[in-house]
Amino acid sequence: MENLKQKAEKIKIIFFDIDDTLRVKNTGFMPDSIHRVFETLRQKGIMTGIATGRNFYGIVPEVRALNPDFFVTANGSYVVDQTEQVLYNHPLDKALVKEIISWLKAEQVDYVFYGRDQVIASDWHDLIAEAITKVYGRLKVEPEYHLTHDVYQILTMSERDDQLVLPEKLASQIRMVRWHPHSSDIVSLAGSKADGVSRVLDKLNLNPENVMNFGDELNDLELFELGGLSVAMKVSHPKILARADYVTDTVENDGIEKALKRLGIL
Repeated sequence: MENLKQKAEKIKIIFFDIDDTLRVKNTGFMPDSIHRVFETLRQKGIMTGIATGRNFYGIVPEVRALNPDFFVTANGSYVVDQTEQVLYNHPLDKALVKEIISWLKAEQVDYVFYGRDQVIASDWHDLIAEAITKVYGRLKVEPEYHLTHDVYQILTMSERDDQLVLPEKLASQIRMVRWHPHSSDIVSLAGSKADGVSRVLDKLNLNPENVMNFGDELNDLELFELGGLSVAMKVSHPKILARADYVTDTVENDGIEKALKRLGIL
């Protein structure tokens, strides 16, 4: 613990995942302690950021109301500051998106597009609704959305999602990260929360040792490996629990506040 407290002394910015980290995904519950945490960090001069798989559109009002300094969204492909000034904007290549959609259609797999300010589905039925509604509500259906809009990320939607294998040509450009039994994020090989956070660190002239992050799922893994100090929520994926510097309690039990106090930051 003393070693972790020494690491904590170097922290200048803290990034938080949203779902099951800041708030409970299934219910939307966010404890009062989160507001205390952000206000106290602000008073101490420690910056805050959101690092999420959601696109910017999908950041819920109660999280925006925390007034974080930065938003790393769509798994690092769209990054803005508190004033919504764009620091990094990297949609998927349009030709690549067409190839991905052709493959998904051939596999008879539905999909969801992440635009900058929209989330659009190829279809709407119970399987998609079960995965998506708790995060984004009911989506507009527009299967050819990618032909006229930038796409930052694509979600697969399938009962056999765990059996999907990328064709070799696509596997050299993109990867799939499971986030739900019926869905995976499709992102570029270089794309990750860690890449987006690194853009913020470069702007601030900070090093990885100056960053702390809280997360729970596989799309947090690269961020946990970036450096600094990583905290996993109690309900995290086993790979995240294994990689974390520290494991804290659940959202409902004020896990973030407890960890920051235990590590001497608050």
